[in-house]
Amino acid sequence: MLDFKLLKKVLIAFLSIPALVLFSIYLIQISKDTSIKDFVIVDKLDLKPSNASDGEYIQNDISNIKFEYKLIGYRSGGLESSVIVQKSNQEYVVSIGEKLEGIFELIEVSQDEIIFREGSKIYKIKNTVGK
Repeated sequence: MLDFKLLKKVLIAFLSIPALVLFSIYLIQISKDTSIKDFVIVDKLDLKPSNASDGEYIQNDISNIKFEYKLIGYRSGGLESSVIVQKSNQEYVVSIGEKLEGIFELIEVSQDEIIFREGSKIYKIKNTVGK
């Protein structure tokens, strides 16, 4: 006949080994240094190609970037408005006040049009979603 006491001891041993391993890993993680290190957030990086000297490097002008986005979806609701736009199989979700790809700032979302700004330039997308 099946000995239930032996079966119980085998199951307890089988389950206690992983528990002890996990508990020891937990204790090791607690004992590690968890102090927060200081860091600096950099707004702009001056990236130069490795083969260009200082005299021949010309910084790219963002005015060459074209606004070629297609409106996929939007949520109109005051300060919580957001849009979903697509450009060459890449989709972007942008809320009011945020910048699209770090360049175009979303200013206004309405049922008729979506307005982006890049410096002094204004870009409008006619809202045809759901129409």
